[in-house]
Amino acid sequence: MKIRHIIFDCDGVLVDSEPLSMRIDVEILGEHGIVMSHDDAHHRFVGKTFAAMIADMERQHGITFPANTSAEKDRRLLELYARELRAVDGMADTLKAIGMPFYSVASNSPAERVVEALRISGLTPFFGDRITTFEDVKHGKPEPDVFIEAARRLDTDPAQCLVIEDSVTGVTAAQRAGCPVLGFTGTHGQPTEHATRLRAAGAGLTFNAMGDLPGLVAGLIKHA
Repeated sequence: MKIRHIIFDCDGVLVDSEPLSMRIDVEILGEHGIVMSHDDAHHRFVGKTFAAMIADMERQHGITFPANTSAEKDRRLLELYARELRAVDGMADTLKAIGMPFYSVASNSPAERVVEALRISGLTPFFGDRITTFEDVKHGKPEPDVFIEAARRLDTDPAQCLVIEDSVTGVTAAQRAGCPVLGFTGTHGQPTEHATRLRAAGAGLTFNAMGDLPGLVAGLIKHA
């Protein structure tokens, strides 16, 4: 089927934000007596909402986090974004090379955080306000809601929306939505192993350098 649009995940695909987010997560968990390494946090929670992580920790450790914990995470992370956030290497050139007039974002992060990430990284002109997050739907990823809603806003069949994801959670959500999906491994420490996990979750192809994406998209369009 023809690819009419591309929907990108934000964290770990458009911007290299996962290490920053996990740094804050580990910090907040530690303040509540839960000691976890950055690698463990990444393995367990990448791609999931912060609320899902907190709920999991509450069940496992029998504690209750303060009601403002999510707001505190957002505050700390936005401060860190301002100092350290960068776009994934080659992202702007890749979007230009693909040549579509515009793109969309579908994310498990809050909309405010996505908007700020795009602004800081200089990617806003490619996406405008075409941002769908877990706040817009009943269920975040790994449920398909954000991708179905992103396609609906474009009046486009999900099957005609190519998704670019970096997490098993996100690939699972895209696959459930009926979207073709490519898995990006360039922001992960063990790309070969991660590629295997992404393909098992439903990614049609995986790639490790963002500069490879225009060729992959062109090939999919040619053979659609």
